[in-house]
Amino acid sequence: MRAIALLPLFLLAACTPREVKPTEAEMDRVEAALAKLPCIGDLSRWERQYLYHPDFFAEEVATASKEGRAPRPSGYDRNVIEVHLREAGFEEFGSGRKSYSNYPPGSLDSDDRKYLIAYGSYDLKGDKLHLAACGPNM
Repeated sequence: MRAIALLPLFLLAACTPREVKPTEAEMDRVEAALAKLPCIGDLSRWERQYLYHPDFFAEEVATASKEGRAPRPSGYDRNVIEVHLREAGFEEFGSGRKSYSNYPPGSLDSDDRKYLIAYGSYDLKGDKLHLAACGPNM
């Protein structure tokens, strides 16, 4: 009887998208491409953030906007890794890399985005890096 009572919880959990993060091997691939760019150079100079490109249902985006919060992803495009780099040691940013299952806290705030020196995406299938900005050199 108790198992039947728990069944709805298991079904709900199955419908909820699992939080997924880029793997160490995938981040290594991205960083191999980044290190070749003159505007990036030594990766130790950067705080590096990686996440799979999240997908959102339009209804969730509208609700989140009304509630003043970030939308919850409905899934992830595991073929595309978003790349955010900020200058290490500038303001409160450290060095190193981290992978996230969703946008890191504050990363969608306009005040925080002004510190993104380089950002873009990496296509895992095509093995291609696409940067929208890369410091003052782009």
